[in-house]
Amino acid sequence: MREAKIKLSEDELLLVQNAAVILTKNAIIRKAISLFGMLAEEMKTILENEALPDDVKMTTAKISRGENYKGLPYVILDFPRLFTPENIFAIRTMFWWGNYFSVTLHLKGAYKDRYQSVIIENIFLLAERQFSICISSDQWRHELEDDNYISLSRQTEKETSALIQGNQFLKISVKVEFAHWDDSMLKLTELFREILQALRTH
Repeated sequence: MREAKIKLSEDELLLVQNAAVILTKNAIIRKAISLFGMLAEEMKTILENEALPDDVKMTTAKISRGENYKGLPYVILDFPRLFTPENIFAIRTMFWWGNYFSVTLHLKGAYKDRYQSVIIENIFLLAERQFSICISSDQWRHELEDDNYISLSRQTEKETSALIQGNQFLKISVKVEFAHWDDSMLKLTELFREILQALRTH
């Protein structure tokens, strides 16, 4: 029999013997799911008073989880959520292990056409709250990296307007660091409200 040559580093050997690491990770994921469940209820109450399209308001919240977004565990709350091949209206809240929470408005097709001028008019509201806008061609990338997003505060209104009008989809996103976990419910709710405010005509 050939000797196995798949060896562990010292750090890996310590981890593989430590069940508490995985048990603690599982506990954190459960807490993230519970947090998003509470957040979804709060969002539902907020949406009742918003003048959004009926097909958007009628959607239900969906919480999903996985183990491998860029190699790391994640939890996602989509609400409201309307996804078709042609049209998208979604607000996605994401917990990404080792990184941050993010809140993202995702519009495509008829919903982008409907709201892009309103968002351009209200873009200063989102810039003040440190939102960034997607600049890549892949609408399913979520990470707030420099090759995927650019801060709205670094863009002129003209540049932002051209970017919004020139792309097939629109994604505007902001992060909340895990250091703010204890206040995350409040912060994520506030950012959800900010997105909805940016969708309102005045």
